Amino acid sequence: MNPSSEMMPVLDGFPRPAWELIIKEIEASPESTWQARWTQWARQWINATIGVLPPGYRLIESEHFFVMSAQEERFTRLLLQFLSRARYGILSTLEGIALDDGFGPHVLLMFDDQESYYRYIAHFYPEEGAFGLSSGIFLGGAYGHFAFPFVEMTEAEATAAHELTHACLRHLPIPTWLNEGLAMTMEDELCGSQPLRMDNERMHEHRSFWNASTIQEYWSGDAFNRPDEGMELSYELARYCVRALAHDYSAFSAFANEADMSDAGDSAAIQHFGGSVGGLIAQFFGDGDWSPKPDRWHAEDGSGV
Repeated sequence: MNPSSEMMPVLDGFPRPAWELIIKEIEASPESTWQARWTQWARQWINATIGVLPPGYRLIESEHFFVMSAQEERFTRLLLQFLSRARYGILSTLEGIALDDGFGPHVLLMFDDQESYYRYIAHFYPEEGAFGLSSGIFLGGAYGHFAFPFVEMTEAEATAAHELTHACLRHLPIPTWLNEGLAMTMEDELCGSQPLRMDNERMHEHRSFWNASTIQEYWSGDAFNRPDEGMELSYELARYCVRALAHDYSAFSAFANEADMSDAGDSAAIQHFGGSVGGLIAQFFGDGDWSPKPDRWHAEDGSGV
């Protein structure tokens, strides 16, 4: 298969597959061939990406994963073995919530330097705005995939576990706080890399930051992209929220399958837990104006969530 420039245009220095055209081509063939066709296109895409990067990058494949890396093959093979274990752990731990449906392998693009990584992911961000630093990212769209800059194995495994969780949740329209809370929880479950702490000093930091205004950034998802301490506090608060809700897994699973980003999961929480998600925040920080208010989100600039 030789992709045309129409099917694989180079934008911002990297091949960006025209998935809408590729999907039409794939779906014009018998359904029994779709898995193989998606896999072929994924391979073409990664090889085209390798073609615009410095020498040394290669594609290494396993049953469920394609990994692009410039590292020694042994490193990549070990990472592939971890990814296989992580996939099983995510699907079993989050049974009834996480899924690995769809066609084609999971694609992981590991860039050898920060510059290449940020050049690649910049294409997926708005041209304007302030964004926090990133150690890895799951990029949705027609072919969801994840990317991160090279790090040592321990950190690579933690990042991979986090982003793979996002990949297994992409079928759900869940709010950012729930998505990130689950990803952080699975990262710790699989790697033990992010232990929760809430001593008096940390609680003071949270209480100083969260108020009626900033909590709306949390519910809308904006706080997770803040370029200040609000980003870290948001991820931490999300984990506490998930921990508080997941004690009754049956109710939590039903909630997660119905939670919608449009109201930060509030309606689903009322249905399955008998109260607003604002009650979660009250548990941590006391009474306050904590409930989601979607009509206030982005009120100043008129943009959407």
